Amino acid sequence: MAQAIASFFAIIDPVGCILIFHLFTRGLTYRQKVISAVVAVAAAFFMLLGFSLGGQGVLEFLGISPESFQVAAGLLLLPPAYRLVMEGQPAPEQAETPNDPLDFALVPLATPLIAGPGALAATTSFTQDAGEATTIAAFSIVLLITLLSFLSADLLFRLAGAPLLRVLARIVGIVLFAIAVDFVLDGAKAFVEAA
Repeated sequence: MAQAIASFFAIIDPVGCILIFHLFTRGLTYRQKVISAVVAVAAAFFMLLGFSLGGQGVLEFLGISPESFQVAAGLLLLPPAYRLVMEGQPAPEQAETPNDPLDFALVPLATPLIAGPGALAATTSFTQDAGEATTIAAFSIVLLITLLSFLSADLLFRLAGAPLLRVLARIVGIVLFAIAVDFVLDGAKAFVEAA
C-alpha cells in the first residue's frame, strides 16, 4: 500500500499541480475555486476508478499483454517527470486565466494533469500487481491530498512561494523518473520470464 501511495503521489504530483491550479484560479472567487477543485478531483477519481475496474478487460480485449502495458506506462511517465525536473511544473504555464471554473477543471486539470495517460496506465498496472482494493485506496488517498492542496493553494503559495514549490516539484520529478524506470524494467523482466 505504501509503495502504491508513494507512486501515485509522484505520478499525480499534488505539489506540482498546485502551481497550475493557482495560476488558473487567480481571478476567481473562493467559491469558484472550491467548485473547480472538487469537479477536477471528482472527475479524475472516476477516470482512475474506471481504469482500475475495467482496465484489465480492455487490455485482454485488445490483446495487449500486461508486460507491454507496464513498459508503456513507464514510458508515458517520462515526459511529465522531465517537465517537473527541468521546469518545476507538470505542464507549461498559460497566459490566460478562465472566468468559468469549469473552463479548466475538466481540461486540463482533471485530465491530463491529474488523471493523465501515465496515471491511467499506472492504475491498470497497479491493479494487476496489487489488486483493485489497494489501488483504489492508494489513488483515493492521493486525490484527497490533491483536493486539500487545491483548497489551501492560496495559503500555501503565500507561505512557501513559487520558488520553493518549484524545488519540491523537481524533487517529485526525480522520484517519478525512478518510478518510470522501475515500470519499464519490471515490465521487461516479466516479458523475458514469460517468453
